[in-house]
Amino acid sequence: MAAETKITVLPPEVSNKIAAGEVVERPASVVKELVENSIDAGADDITILLKDGGKELIRIVDNGSGMSEADVRLAFQRHATSKIAVAEDLEAISTLGFRGEALASIASVSQIEIKSIPSGEDSGLEVQLEGGYVIAEKPAGGTTGTSIAVKNLFFNTPGRRKFLKATSTEYRRCLVTANRFALCYPDKAFRLIHNDKVIWDVPPQSLKERTLAILGKRLANMLIEIEADEGAIAVHGLVGTHESIRKVSGEQYFFLNGRFFTDRSLNHAVTAAYGEILAHGGYPLYILHLTVDPTRVDVNVHPTKMQVKFADDRLVYSLLRSVIRRHLMSSDVIPNLDKPATPLEQRLSGNWRTDTGASAPSLLSSAGDLLRPSVRKQDFYTTQRQSQSVDDQLRFDIVGAGQRQEQPGPDSGKDSQPGDHEESEQTTAFAVNNVFQIHNRYILSQTSQGLVIIDQHAAHERIMYEKALALFEAGQAGSQKLLFPKMLEVSAEDFEILKEMRPFLEKIGFVLDEFGHNTIVLEGVPSGLRIKDYDRILQQMIDDYRRGKRNNLEIRDNIAKTWSCHGSIRSGDRLTPAEMNALIEQLFQAETPYFCPHGRPVIITITTEELDNRFGRT
Repeated sequence: MAAETKITVLPPEVSNKIAAGEVVERPASVVKELVENSIDAGADDITILLKDGGKELIRIVDNGSGMSEADVRLAFQRHATSKIAVAEDLEAISTLGFRGEALASIASVSQIEIKSIPSGEDSGLEVQLEGGYVIAEKPAGGTTGTSIAVKNLFFNTPGRRKFLKATSTEYRRCLVTANRFALCYPDKAFRLIHNDKVIWDVPPQSLKERTLAILGKRLANMLIEIEADEGAIAVHGLVGTHESIRKVSGEQYFFLNGRFFTDRSLNHAVTAAYGEILAHGGYPLYILHLTVDPTRVDVNVHPTKMQVKFADDRLVYSLLRSVIRRHLMSSDVIPNLDKPATPLEQRLSGNWRTDTGASAPSLLSSAGDLLRPSVRKQDFYTTQRQSQSVDDQLRFDIVGAGQRQEQPGPDSGKDSQPGDHEESEQTTAFAVNNVFQIHNRYILSQTSQGLVIIDQHAAHERIMYEKALALFEAGQAGSQKLLFPKMLEVSAEDFEILKEMRPFLEKIGFVLDEFGHNTIVLEGVPSGLRIKDYDRILQQMIDDYRRGKRNNLEIRDNIAKTWSCHGSIRSGDRLTPAEMNALIEQLFQAETPYFCPHGRPVIITITTEELDNRFGRT
């Protein structure tokens, strides 16, 4: 009797599903594999059609060389490939797909329809597969090329299908993948269609034209062309000026011999080339095509081929860094940091004071409705003295420590009632000689027990944050119509983010309207907003929103934090005494005045006892 064995050879349907776990993670993985096959087939016109973010349908149509009937039948067998034949071919891979796992793995977890017409023929074969098995085939006519449709991804593996994200999320992943191909091959025509809507349709064009078409025309004057051939490596592409630097990543593209890849070391080389331009952090834009001898690089070190290994990685690093550095310096893109200090109003509106010396309208007076009566919490100061909180006490300490400016009225000589006196005390401003600003950053004021220091940006950020949350509950804020509406063209990915943010942006006073592909018209801004670079603020808000989503922040809280950060007074803005007083008054109307929305302290107190200790008085 033969010995019983514990080891068995897995049947194809099981092994293919295991392989699918490495190759097919989500709809974007399918898009990547199928478009790579189209490019390897010599296609120069490729259509990517998606439904339900790719979960319901992914269809790739190309005008490549097509396949014969025999090849169509073999294509879905595991390890069937036309890209390599012998082991030596692995030493110099020049195609994108070569393992022969993709189609077999995709077919094992989906329903597929493929039609292919070989070059020089007017007919071919159409095949239908389900779960990796052929269920029907028939002759087909048409033009040269291949059309392949992947339906109901993971239909037979519900455990994996339930882990797919929302349609919007899966669509954005597919969009990112499609963007990479479009930027990698500007000489080819691409079109992306989602739910019957054309996202972009780009003809063969230059890399710069393709970049503007995919990432937005806002970059028109922010791109520097890179071109260098150092023998061991040739580099060409685009890098962004300091104006293109963003707070979130996403516009960084490395391509090696026509293949997108990621590399921490080379990313560091690029950021190192920027040097002092990135002194305050951020992510520069770059689209860099590297050409290296295939025998000097291994693209087979990762299942999804997203990472590569260079034979001379240090040489590639140093060459890339020096090439980019040289182009950046020759283009004189380093910003001039020696700007004279000017008051806030002059830098934002260009009209700080009139020739007569009269002050322009106060920034905070125009934003004095930050907590409008219709949306504000119960006035902080209407609480009774007997039950004052710590916040109340600090506020009254600040007010009480200064000389009050009493405004005489027609009834000033009459006997005042206690309630009248209390109301007067609550609404009277600080004396101007009791509030000071240092380094255009911090506000100092005396209290009955010492000194209070307020971070002006963090304080205004807290005020704006609570106003935004209140407006989300109560209704739309006042808007100021722009005399000349501004057009903001962004990438398709940012456009989807902006559509998600739009209902909340309109609550705080922005007036937005869609205009064509990936373009928003900004028709109005929140009342009192004096900053002129509205499109820049929106772009920064998109970046912050995307970064906040990674931390799973609640959508309203995320947008409120983003708006408060970019719509508030900045560190370095000079304020008048009246503006400082208004800021303090509004801060202590806030529900939580001690911390900004990001958790940084707003107020620091130094007691008289601490000062006495420092001066040796104890």
